[in-house]
Amino acid sequence: MAGAIIGKGGARIRKIRSDSGAGIIIDEPLPGSNDRIITISGLPNQIQMAQYLLQQR
Repeated sequence: MAGAIIGKGGARIRKIRSDSGAGIIIDEPLPGSNDRIITISGLPNQIQMAQYLLQQR
């Protein structure tokens, strides 16, 4: 799932960062898990836009 968010060579996540203006950090998986934590920072409208774009396929 993280690959779908990050995109080939990081292209998708770079575009989402650029389009939303938000900071987005994707942590490495926790030990014994494939889950990753995504942290979004910025102004409320930037965070909302980043969340929206991350949920699109």
